[in-house]
Amino acid sequence: MARVKLTGLDSREYEHPFDRRALEALTGTPGLETLVRKFNEYGLERLFRISFTGSNLKVTPRNFPDLDAMLHELCGILDIARVPDLYIRWDYGVNAFTAGVERPLIVLDSGCIDLLDETELRFVLGHELGHIKSNHVLYHQMAIAIPIIGKIIGSMTLGLGSLIGTGLELALLKWHRMSEFTADRAGCLACQDASAGSRALMKAAGLPAKYHNAAVTAEFEAQARAFDDLDDSTLDLVLKWLTSAGMSHPWTVMR
Repeated sequence: MARVKLTGLDSREYEHPFDRRALEALTGTPGLETLVRKFNEYGLERLFRISFTGSNLKVTPRNFPDLDAMLHELCGILDIARVPDLYIRWDYGVNAFTAGVERPLIVLDSGCIDLLDETELRFVLGHELGHIKSNHVLYHQMAIAIPIIGKIIGSMTLGLGSLIGTGLELALLKWHRMSEFTADRAGCLACQDASAGSRALMKAAGLPAKYHNAAVTAEFEAQARAFDDLDDSTLDLVLKWLTSAGMSHPWTVMR
């Protein structure tokens, strides 16, 4: 399948409105971005690179030529000039994540390679590249850094700093969830097959390989509509908020 290169693609062209609104609520905090960028520079970002270089498999043209070629092709499709490093870690789920602000890297679970077909894998990698293209990674890492910073400040301010950190952490997690919708759109642009995105998300939700068929897909879509209908109940809305407030990703059926 010949895929179209989206030369000159701007992430704002496919940015989800949920993402935009949630980010606007965060970016007005004076000095926050500078603080966490320095935190990453001297600690968190180096820690990620050392950890994955020391314990996992770095993809190169020599050991995983097909994955390396796929990553380069996807960067070309999404018009990303600098190809990030790619690592594989042992985990039999369908998951991946991106770390590093100055030198981004992608970590791919081995389950993605074994459980996804090629187009679905392209969606997952394109999703992670979408985070890089949209400059999501700094704010994603804020969600990791803020609790640590909050504890340090809290120990010096009789616990008040920790309370501030908790509120900010919840706001960051909310934006993190909303940013996933934008990254899913990038994944679809990368693989250029929207159904592959749906299949990958179903597998991430727990779909066994032998049950992958049209009937299961239709039922999952019906399940998503039923989940949306729960918003008609005020109690269900409150329970949704309470159970999702600490989540880094949105409900799978919403995606």
